[in-house]
Amino acid sequence: MRTLRILRSLLTFLLTIAVGATVFPAYAAPVSGAPGAGDSGRERIRRHLQDLARSGAVGAQVQVTDGSGTWTARAGKARAGGDALVPREGRFRAGSTTKMFTAVVMLQLVEAGAVSLDAPLVRYLSAELVPGAEHITVRMLLQHTSGLHDIARDLPQGEELVRTRFRHYDTTALIREAAARPAEFPPGTDYGYSNTNYLIAGLIIERVTGHSYAKEVRNRIIKPLHLEHTYVPEDKASVPGPHAHGYITLRGTGTQQGRARQVDVTELNPSMAGPAGEIISTTSDMDTFLTALASGKLVPPAEWKEMNRTVPTSTPGSRYGLGLKRLQLSCGRVALGHTGGIPGYATLAFTTPDQSRRVVLSANLADWPADPRIGTPIDKVLDDAICD
Repeated sequence: MRTLRILRSLLTFLLTIAVGATVFPAYAAPVSGAPGAGDSGRERIRRHLQDLARSGAVGAQVQVTDGSGTWTARAGKARAGGDALVPREGRFRAGSTTKMFTAVVMLQLVEAGAVSLDAPLVRYLSAELVPGAEHITVRMLLQHTSGLHDIARDLPQGEELVRTRFRHYDTTALIREAAARPAEFPPGTDYGYSNTNYLIAGLIIERVTGHSYAKEVRNRIIKPLHLEHTYVPEDKASVPGPHAHGYITLRGTGTQQGRARQVDVTELNPSMAGPAGEIISTTSDMDTFLTALASGKLVPPAEWKEMNRTVPTSTPGSRYGLGLKRLQLSCGRVALGHTGGIPGYATLAFTTPDQSRRVVLSANLADWPADPRIGTPIDKVLDDAICD
């Protein structure tokens, strides 16, 4: 029986990113039962998807590359209470996997000499916007060591989220609000995941290039890699093309106590997440991105090395680089990538350094914040995809 060591970090990322969800307690989860004769990794992954669709997700889809090639699987439904399956190659909101895209643009600007990783923020932004900016570097933003308050904790939840989900959020205003809060720790002294860091990174990209971070992502990543189904939606609320639907479950209070209703939150204004979590993609597009990233097509060797300079997180076997998570799995193999979450969706995207094993998963959720039970099957999918 293999003991998985990464669930806590996956849950933390899935439940805190982009929109201020509550962090549920996490725990180590053993794989239930040793693999039997003829019980292949593919069979186990299909079962994990079914478990996921029964434990907090309406449906799920996955693309895996293993020793025998690339294959896909899906489980559950595209809509709650519906009959249609999760569409093959359906689009999904990718949440904080967006951070990898934002980090790549920043590192390309570093390679071009337009940005310095170890320059203080005051070189690019005013100290009035981010008090203490003279002590925070670009590297600290990308590595979550700035100590800045995570603005995601302050965004609407529940009924208020449903009521305001089409609201436009101004990135500068969100940064100003977060920077006015007390710091979590002095810059550079600790690790603390904060979406505020990537909102600031997006703003620096705009100040340096004269273009929106969204345009830079399109021109530097989406177009060169021909990611035809990947979008930076900005204020657009819809998910274009075939897609599964995500939900939030509202529990009644007062005279309605005990009653619950599911609200479809597939359509929302993702400016709440911006450069920290707004991208829409597909499993194959995200796999293409991961392959290009790990093979050196997106950032030169020097910047790729910087991206992989990691700091420890609070979870054993889990480290964080520049927009890149590094996980040590049960078999000893390393996985590089990111997780993501935004109302309605949870995402997983990882590759081995040599790109020989890769996995991209999207779950359309039954509730937000996500049911903590989703962590176990997602964790098992990752481990079986990389380790089998």
